[in-house]
Amino acid sequence: MISVVIPVYNVEKYLRQCLDSVINQTYSDLEILIVDDGSTDNSGIICDEYKRDERVKVFHTENQGLSSARNYALDRLKGEYIAFLDSDDWLEQNALECMLTMAQNNSADVVVCEFYQEFVNKIIKPKGTFSEFIAEQEEILDAMIVEHKFSEDVWNKLYRARLFEGIRYPNGRVFEDKAITYRLLRKSKILVYKPIPLIHYRNRIKSISNDHSLKNLVDYWKVYKERFDEFSSISEKYYKIALSECVGAISRMWRWYDKCSETEKIMACETLDEMQSFMKDHREEIKKGSYSKHVKAGGLYSKTRNPIVFKALSSINTLYRKTNRNKFFE
Repeated sequence: MISVVIPVYNVEKYLRQCLDSVINQTYSDLEILIVDDGSTDNSGIICDEYKRDERVKVFHTENQGLSSARNYALDRLKGEYIAFLDSDDWLEQNALECMLTMAQNNSADVVVCEFYQEFVNKIIKPKGTFSEFIAEQEEILDAMIVEHKFSEDVWNKLYRARLFEGIRYPNGRVFEDKAITYRLLRKSKILVYKPIPLIHYRNRIKSISNDHSLKNLVDYWKVYKERFDEFSSISEKYYKIALSECVGAISRMWRWYDKCSETEKIMACETLDEMQSFMKDHREEIKKGSYSKHVKAGGLYSKTRNPIVFKALSSINTLYRKTNRNKFFE
């Protein structure tokens, strides 16, 4: 059985398309856990309509965020496999059957597929950069972190449920997929990647990935600082990549810092102190190492907090990132 976890919050406009795509899957042995995370629109009412399908379980909770909603379902599901779906996205009709077949045929712990990006006026199909592949043990993390063959998104994967033993999403924080996907992959023995789009990802202006509030900027930093602390114990290769990612998180803060309110800027002082201390500790190794230009530019942030300098450095960093976004080293 596949447990499909769907957190819901104020998406009445898109919710039926999402839920219909799940209950109409060609694979029917499903447990569909819908967690209404304190919606204030008609989303909760719509969720209850789907209880007519005996596979659907609806839970209404107080609003505590996406991570909490997913954890609520994880603590109650019974399936051997787990799939996550955001409530404004939807599945191809054979998505779950296709991924389960790949998992069973290859004894895989994780199956990764591609997805369509759905905008208001256009659809972007995946580029098909990589062919189908099977990765085992240490190759799995390499495929995502080093080779960028697939994303860290939680919703384009099918997981064996036992991977979540002892692992939960960080409550109250965003970028939760970046916080635990790598931990799940470290526990995995076999991963299968299939370069076919089985999911439709709705790209909305108000989505978390497009929100650059202070909280999101701070949470983004926390994720990569935690990864740095963990990756440092794995290998020199992962240490260097994690250090580059931390610089990227600091750069992200400064690219959007000016747009924060004065109150938010005051609240950011503790995080800025932490970032500046981190960069002072690692500035020389970045400067002398084989890091790419945008990483080295980010390494200069620790020298001053002058707003004019920040703006100039941010502009340089942004320019370098346009052509070297995922290039950490020269």
